[in-house]
Amino acid sequence: MKKFIIYGAGERGLWCLDFLKWRKLEDCIAFLCDKRYAEIGNINGKKVVSYEQAKKENMPFLVSCGDSNIASEVLEMISNDGQKGYVFEELYKVLGEDQAVFLREWCAYHHAKNNDQWFDDAEKQDAVDVFWGGNTIFYQYFRELDLRNVIELACGRGRHVPHYMKQAKAITLVDILEENIMICRERFQNVDNITYYCNNGYNLEKLADNSYTALFTYDSMVHFEMMDVYAYLKDIYRVLRKGAKALFHHSNYSTDYMADFAHTPHARCFMSKDIFAYLANRAGFKIVKQDVIDWYGIESLDCITLLEK
Repeated sequence: MKKFIIYGAGERGLWCLDFLKWRKLEDCIAFLCDKRYAEIGNINGKKVVSYEQAKKENMPFLVSCGDSNIASEVLEMISNDGQKGYVFEELYKVLGEDQAVFLREWCAYHHAKNNDQWFDDAEKQDAVDVFWGGNTIFYQYFRELDLRNVIELACGRGRHVPHYMKQAKAITLVDILEENIMICRERFQNVDNITYYCNNGYNLEKLADNSYTALFTYDSMVHFEMMDVYAYLKDIYRVLRKGAKALFHHSNYSTDYMADFAHTPHARCFMSKDIFAYLANRAGFKIVKQDVIDWYGIESLDCITLLEK
């Protein structure tokens, strides 16, 4: 296993360490280095050493400075000393991973660790009404779904379920986070038409072919990497019955193809109405209709798309 050194034992360094522990990759971290090494000693079982000592190990550095200007200065110093250095967004290079895989895991971690308040806020009436209040465009699209056997993809903690569970004969809730699935199990323990599936974040491999009458996803696919969106579309096509429809709330942000979800408005991935239609077509779907929508004051940030197999 390739090892590296986290440069900086402050809040951001702890955050990097926690992310890697969450992924069970803490063995990749040889130790941390920081100017305050003597004062800190160790963090969560990882030794903190001086930069001079760290250089002797000839391992790559992961620079965890929150200030981009300071990070640039540190990277320049590391380079001048003949060492390799990366910022957090380049961690996939240190790990030898595909960038899309890394960003998928980073997005999942972000939702698992940092979004308790977001999930609480999402349950409030004004947030729910965006999707289910009155005659919203989301609900207009949703009414076209056949709910006999419906999948909700990226269900989170189940905030949408109460709004359609009485209409549905069978529901399958899917999410990449086991914690969310456990919360949904507890929340809907007295509902007997729901099954649960913790998936891998890019397909539905455990679900049967040609078995489901509908699928939808709200306020989640907006964060997905384009490669994962396409992987999902292909597998959704596989599991849906002929004539079944799928409803997607996705990003329409195509300003900066290099940015990851953590550095875009409302954490949107690089996507557009037309790109999504192209991917859906290549996956085998017919595009029924699409509408570009504003999102919390940002014009044309998102899109909703209805597809048919």
